[in-house]
Amino acid sequence: MYKVLLVDDELLDLEGLQRFMNWESLGMDVCAAASSGFEALEVLRSQTVDIIVTDIRMPIMSGMELARRALALELNPKPKIIFVSGHEDFQYAKQAISMSASGYVLKPVDDADMRRTLEEVRGILDREQAQSHLQRCFSDSEPLLKRELFMQLLDDGMADADKMLPLLQQVGITWHRTVLYTALLEPDDLSWKLNGFGEEAKAEMEKRLETAVEQFCAQERIQFCRLDRFRYALIVEERVDSSRLQGLIAMAVSGTPLTVTIGVGPPVTSLTKLHLSFRRAKEALGLKLFLGKGKLILHTDAKGPISATAKDLDDILQSLFLAVSSYRLVAVDDCNEELFVWVGKMETKLEIYQLFLHIVSKLDAFLHTINEDFYILLGLDRKHLSILYQFETTQDMKSWLRRRMFELSERLQRKRQGKKYKLIEEIKAYIEVELENNVMLRDAAIHFSFSPNHLGQIFYDETGIYFSDYVSIRRLERVKLLLGDPKLKVYEAAHQVGYKNLSHFSKQFKDYYGVSPGDYRRHL
Repeated sequence: MYKVLLVDDELLDLEGLQRFMNWESLGMDVCAAASSGFEALEVLRSQTVDIIVTDIRMPIMSGMELARRALALELNPKPKIIFVSGHEDFQYAKQAISMSASGYVLKPVDDADMRRTLEEVRGILDREQAQSHLQRCFSDSEPLLKRELFMQLLDDGMADADKMLPLLQQVGITWHRTVLYTALLEPDDLSWKLNGFGEEAKAEMEKRLETAVEQFCAQERIQFCRLDRFRYALIVEERVDSSRLQGLIAMAVSGTPLTVTIGVGPPVTSLTKLHLSFRRAKEALGLKLFLGKGKLILHTDAKGPISATAKDLDDILQSLFLAVSSYRLVAVDDCNEELFVWVGKMETKLEIYQLFLHIVSKLDAFLHTINEDFYILLGLDRKHLSILYQFETTQDMKSWLRRRMFELSERLQRKRQGKKYKLIEEIKAYIEVELENNVMLRDAAIHFSFSPNHLGQIFYDETGIYFSDYVSIRRLERVKLLLGDPKLKVYEAAHQVGYKNLSHFSKQFKDYYGVSPGDYRRHL
């Protein structure tokens, strides 16, 4: 129902128009009747009005003045205006026409004449409403249409340029030049970096990324499209040097734990070839596996030459396994480097993944010859190896393998020295209990039934530090913790860990931490 406001200073005319016109059949409802222009303006400010029917000749504020003021108000949509006037006021008709009045009815008002005028105004409103609905529908579907057109350009090319160009222009996709290139932006390590975040935090990062891309592309007049939640495709005019996309890399991750990599395709001279540029952009992004992440990778970039001659794979693995089992960590690292000469020769992540499975299988077989098990030693399940396929660069894979080999070698070493390792842990636990009693090496030797010299040598061989030095360090670390308790005086804290001489304690504390005990406490 359209809302109608009636305005007339003649109350009988106002009441007659309100009562005797069949408003419902017109699809209209009289929302208010005003006896002056001022009262009508108050109605307009308080509610939506579609049609104003007003007498032209009214005291103080004429209908013409009311119309001017009404049209000046920030109303959306603007109301349609029908003027009512006598024959003697026909000169007002010219002004009404100049104000784009929707109708003009002469007094005395003929019901048929008024009804015909209202029906004409209703027809105008119906057409405007239908147009507005179409515009809203198009506005709602525009992002989907834009993405679909983008995908056709980037994946399939543009077979029919005559049909596509008007659609592109309709959704605001235009270029000033025909030489274009594409770029593909992708955050790094999404498969695991977002695992520790809730949906709200992920949505915030998604919004930050989208805002950064929108702002950068608006500044550089670049067309872009979001391919999925975190990936974006860009179509760039040749005038925008690709090196300027470095700025987008920094903007895109501001305030987030992410990094992004951008792959850039070559320029092409027509929209029908744009999919070729995008294909090369995807290939460039794939080079992240070898070149690293968080950077701009051009279609002209390459893996680079293999820096060393690859030795026989079985020889490298045999050397690696022997180095791991004998706790020669430098040799383990050297073998790891040689192994990645082989990795550098490979073209796809699948090939590298298969190589890693081969290495683990060979290593497990080797460990079984010495009655050990790869998965048990490292506390791994076989399905955990799928993590390798989540790594996005060979450097990530290399670091993972290096850590696993070092960990494996360390565990084997500890198993060989199990008795001594257990003894050292028991000695350290004994020191913690006896720390306040000024524990000495001879006390520990008596407790563990060793001679002092023998126990001292075992402790130094296994820890790399002398027994007395270890005790001193643990005392200082314990007293530093106690100084955090404001209820304890400095000398009381020192006494609790076996220091009898406060001057000696203060000198040791300052030598080790660089500040006196008192200064340390004042800065807590």
